[in-house]
Parts: sequence; structure tokens; C-alpha cells
Amino acid sequence: MNRKIKIGLLGAGVVGSGVIKTLAHNPSIEIKKIGVKDLNKKRDLNGYVDKSAFTTNINDIITDPEIEIIVEVLGGLTPTKDIVMQAIQNKKHIVTANKDLIATYGAELFDLAKKMGVQIQFEASVCGGIPIINTLKQTLIANKFKKIIGILNGTTNYILSEMLNKKMNFEMCLKEAQREGYAEPDPINDISGKDVAYKIAILASIAFGERIKIEDVFYEGIEKISLADVFLAEDLGYRLKLIGMVEQEESGLLDIRVHPSFIKKNSTLASVFGANNGVLIKGDLVGELTFIGPGAGSMPTASSILGDINMLRAQLASSKNPNPLFVCQHSDYAKIKPISETENGYFLRIQTEDKSGVVGQVGTIFGNADVSIDTLTQRGINPDGSASITILTHVVKEKKLQKAISEVKKLNTIKQVENVIRVLE
Repeated sequence: MNRKIKIGLLGAGVVGSGVIKTLAHNPSIEIKKIGVKDLNKKRDLNGYVDKSAFTTNINDIITDPEIEIIVEVLGGLTPTKDIVMQAIQNKKHIVTANKDLIATYGAELFDLAKKMGVQIQFEASVCGGIPIINTLKQTLIANKFKKIIGILNGTTNYILSEMLNKKMNFEMCLKEAQREGYAEPDPINDISGKDVAYKIAILASIAFGERIKIEDVFYEGIEKISLADVFLAEDLGYRLKLIGMVEQEESGLLDIRVHPSFIKKNSTLASVFGANNGVLIKGDLVGELTFIGPGAGSMPTASSILGDINMLRAQLASSKNPNPLFVCQHSDYAKIKPISETENGYFLRIQTEDKSGVVGQVGTIFGNADVSIDTLTQRGINPDGSASITILTHVVKEKKLQKAISEVKKLNTIKQVENVIRVLE
């Protein structure tokens, strides 16, 4: 642990700058070279690193014999994947915050790393500063996991929190999130749920020991969420959150998905507000654990990256052989349960004509589809003369619910099914 280790850094944006500032005066870790696209870009790094460390030639970094660890914070898939592959082929250990890369190409990268005798550490790829990945891989390794459910995206959680707290609509809260730096100029990966799909796929692979094909993970975002949905959830004893979840059934199938959900207001995840993340884990030995903290940001993410660097540094001081706990040991792909076969309660908000008999027609259709209704409520008359009704169902298979919805839409008195949100008990 006394020897100094030299690393190469790919990227000097928000996260990369946090890594540079964190390691600037570390006597044991030296950032020898930093790969960037533009040497002339203004960076708030005076006093932290010499300008001579920056280079636009990535090969200067991945082929440098003195550099043992490459820290990748470029993000994205292209050209990042090819760069990381080349670094591994040059026998560099990898520390990355790139959930897109790990979720999409993890199998290929981990197989190559095993072949080349190097390791890939990726704590920062999920939940920023929350130490969830290495907790699953090491501290809780004796557990057989039952379920993981989490709020895994700070941008969407911030938007939903602001909608509730400030009574502003989705579009206004998204613009506020962008002004505050919580949302990207193009926020599609966040608000569509894709970002959470990457993260829950990574957690599921670790917890259940099987690889996940990212294209098999169902995801749905918050673009259709209205103020009415947020406050009706509150009225019914729930809170509206974007949830990523995975649960293994007795058959071995994984129920893994991402979507807006009504969750009980007394649950621990319901208290996760702002840009924070929260992860609830159920294990057979440890029971239920919840981790809450900053899911993104320069310094929280740098904290996880530095933790990975130090783990590698400690191991390299005693052995060149990869620690088995840090090496991907599984090769089989999980069988994923189709979303149509999942079972949930459901909340529906429907706009209808204000005519007698509509509620009875809707109830009859749901009954014929074997969908049991908990509550069906008319919420009043809208300015355009239409009526709003809401339905809360008991737990039912998704395909039965969708069949009922398709039949409801055929009624001449139905203007639109405005939203359908799953309810997690």
C-alpha cells in the first residue's frame, strides 16, 4: 500500500473534474495523463493539475507502461467502448462510472478482462456516491437476494418531488431541473426510464448471478405524468415515484422492469426526495436494507471512483492476480418475465363524456376481463364538459388489465384513457 500508483483519466467533465480535485494532493495516486477532446476548453482546475497532463491522443494513455489503471468518465457508448477494449488489451485495469457501457457491453468487456488478467471496477455506475455495488458483491455475498427496488435516477426524482412540493406541471419542473443542473439539455435517457433500466440491469446481474440483455428490460418513463396523478396518489395513500425493480421467482424467471409506480407513503423509499437515490434490498439473511444518498454529482461520484481505485491499489500491492470477488464469474443469461405476465395493482385515470351509465359500462368491462376493482370514483366535471373517473384495481395480471383497457377504449363515451400507473404494495 506504500507504493505510488499512476492512473490515466479519460474525460475531464463534471465527474472527471471531481476526480482530479479529489486526487490532486493524494501522495499515493498520481494522475499521469488526462484524455480530453479539446485542449483549449476552459476548465476550473487551476492549482489541481498541470496543463501538460492533458492530451487529445488517447493512445498516449492506454499504451503508457507506467499507467496501471484507466479511469473512464467519458460516458456514452461510442467511441468509449472501443477505447476501453483497447485499454484492457493493453492490460490496464478499468474504473468506470459508465452505466450505459456496463449494461450494454458488460459481457464482452468482462470476458476480455478475465482473459487479459485485469479487473473492471464500476461502483460509480449506479447511484453515484451510494456504495451499493461492492456491498452486493462483498458485504452481502452470503445472502440469497429476494428483491431489489429503487429510485435510481436523481433527475426524475427531482422532477416528481418538485411537482409535489411546488404544484408545478411536468414541463415546468423539467425546465427547473435543467436550470439547476440536475437534467441534461437532452434529458431523454432520464425521463424515458432508460437510465434506470441500465442501472437495474447492473444490480440484477450482480445480485442474481446472471447476465442481463438490456433490450429485455421493460422501461417506461415519466413523460405522461400529470399533477393530477401526483396528487391523486397522495389522496389514495401512495406516493408517485419512478421505480426500477427486480425480483426472482421460484421458477427462476426474473421480473425486472422500470416504470412510474404508486408506492405506500409509509415506505422508506417514499421519503426519498430531490435528486437523491434510494435502494431497498431484501436478502434471506440480512432482511431488508435501504440505502439513501446522492445518486449523482461531481464529488459523490468521485468518492465511489476513488474507492474503486484504492481497492485496486491495495490488491496490486500484494498480488498481480485478480481478486475473485472483483471478477465476473457468471456467463448464463437470465430468463426475463414478459411485462404482460407481471402482476400489479393499477391506477387508471379516464376522461369520459358526462353521461349516465358510463361508470357501469366501464365496471362491466373490467369484470368481464376478470379485473377486480378496488375503487371507482368520478372526480367531477372538467371545463370542457367531460368527466374524469379514476380506478384503483386489486392485483391482476397485466395482460388482463390491457385487455380491459382495449375494450374500454372502444366505448363511444370514452374520450381517452389518460394514464395507467402500476401500484406496488
